[in-house]
Amino acid sequence: MGRRFGWPALLLALLLSAGVSAENQEPGYLRFGVLPLQSPTKLAGMFLPLTGYLGQQLGRPVQFVTSSSFSAFMEKVAQREYDIIYLNPMLYGRSRQYGYRVIVKVASEPFTGILVTRNSGPIRALSADSLPSGIRIGFPDPGAFAATVMVRDYLNSIGIDVDRQMQVQYFGSQDSAILALHNGLVDIIGTWRPSLRSMPQAVREDLQIIAETPPQPQMPIAVRDDLSAEDIDRLYRALVGLAETEHGQTIIKQMGFKRGFESAADAEYLEVKP
Repeated sequence: MGRRFGWPALLLALLLSAGVSAENQEPGYLRFGVLPLQSPTKLAGMFLPLTGYLGQQLGRPVQFVTSSSFSAFMEKVAQREYDIIYLNPMLYGRSRQYGYRVIVKVASEPFTGILVTRNSGPIRALSADSLPSGIRIGFPDPGAFAATVMVRDYLNSIGIDVDRQMQVQYFGSQDSAILALHNGLVDIIGTWRPSLRSMPQAVREDLQIIAETPPQPQMPIAVRDDLSAEDIDRLYRALVGLAETEHGQTIIKQMGFKRGFESAADAEYLEVKP
């Protein structure tokens, strides 16, 4: 008999295999590429209601897709395989060279990285002098802007040399890094509030935020430059108007956001440095 796959494994295969070339996609579809911040199944739960709603508003299907890693996602951005992209502020700067331009950004809390420890862990304060030796720090991915880049910059600003004073591990996603901390595989992690907020209560109650980075511009949604003016206008109106209906508010809540989306300008992201 052939091997039978459970729903999570099947969904993962479908989502990752959706990253085929633009020539192979069904005509009329717009492809909404989402940076793999979390597991494909969790991202699907967050974004499928949104893409379904956008498809209704645009009068054409919008297909949710993601990739296996940040680098794989950016390879597809470079190949212009996505019509719409949701990504972090740093990677948006790279996407501009491939013809993408921001139209909206997340309208919620400030975009910051956070440092999280276990309540019973060895770290009580963060300073170059008080940091215990051999501390293990976990990050989701080298390209995670808030969780990795901003957190590393913050630690450097308070005199902590991450690579010299800590043992660094990468876990591939925000969820994996948080669970690694919860399970004692590392002593501290860099992450961001939406991912921590999405974890089960038992995990959240075991952890504490001990530091937060200065803010940067929020997560943007950008469109490819050959999208029609009509589609861009409809997409913009659908996103900024999401919070105006009860159905839209349900979608926002399912995504883990607080207020949906608001207008964004390209100039906001020009000062974001990797």
